[in-house]
Amino acid sequence: MFYEIGATILGLIQGILAMLNKRSNWIFYILQMLFLIIFSTINHLYGDIVNNSIYLVMGIVGFILWGKNKESNKITAASARERIIYISLITLGTAILSVTLKNTDDPLPILDAFTTMSSLVATYYMMKKKIDTWIIWLINDIFYAVEYFILPDQALYLFTLNIVWIFMAIGSYINWNKIMKEAKND
Repeated sequence: MFYEIGATILGLIQGILAMLNKRSNWIFYILQMLFLIIFSTINHLYGDIVNNSIYLVMGIVGFILWGKNKESNKITAASARERIIYISLITLGTAILSVTLKNTDDPLPILDAFTTMSSLVATYYMMKKKIDTWIIWLINDIFYAVEYFILPDQALYLFTLNIVWIFMAIGSYINWNKIMKEAKND
């Protein structure tokens, strides 16, 4: 339970800082991934172990990218082509990963595969400061809440965190959209 509560607290701090477009969100993101790797290992969520290990690296890259220069800190929207690509990646990746996870003792292989793939895509777009990240996170957080609620040993703190993140994704989208529009007017 320690790792679940720790990940929850770190995730709340990270989410607020990301919503406010603060670079320091990545520090809490990296720490949260460490806690989630341990939690996922204990609960045999193999897709999440891989996912969170990749996130750890993406968190470091995100921290570096968000600090580069003013141009790299601009929030933009994904192009139509990028949207087709990320929807295809999530769909195909979920199908492939769920087949792999069905051959393990993962209690929720399809759900685990979907949240793994959509989280990877959302994190990539967050690193690139694409506003679309918040739409992907919104959908992902809904499915993660379901996953943590229906786990055999319910992860109620992480379930609650994802309920909060649903609202934070909406707030983040609104805030980033405002920042993006203000930058266009400058």
